[in-house]
Amino acid sequence: MTILYIIMILIATLPLWKTIRFIRLEERIRKEGISTTGVVIHIHTTRYQRGPATDRVHTRYQSVIPGQHHEANFVTKYNRYRIGQTIPVKYIPEQPDKIVVARKRGYWPMLIFSIGLLLFVFFAVYKINEMVITDGRPYTFNPPWRN
Repeated sequence: MTILYIIMILIATLPLWKTIRFIRLEERIRKEGISTTGVVIHIHTTRYQRGPATDRVHTRYQSVIPGQHHEANFVTKYNRYRIGQTIPVKYIPEQPDKIVVARKRGYWPMLIFSIGLLLFVFFAVYKINEMVITDGRPYTFNPPWRN
């Protein structure tokens, strides 16, 4: 049963780990990144059945090496950018496909949700363990046909 509890907790930590990883990457790009301008070359709009539409904006920007260009994309609100528009971009030379545009992304709701999910799973594991243990001993299933 302990292994099941550990697996449940590990699965619940995955969204929190992924969110923290994205926040750290964005902060690293903002601190160590090279500022340049990019040009929007393509926009792909995705419409959801229920909910807002989003744009995947493909941008091309010049590297620190003259004559070398990189392309990257990011997701944003619908109709925020136009093809041919110049936008400020920050990137790190080691990972030129990872960029940050001028605005900060809203990771706080996902971070709060991930922490809440992890706390809920801890509480659920505690309650399941409390239900399974009877009289200080682990519960054992005795089928009626084994009498």
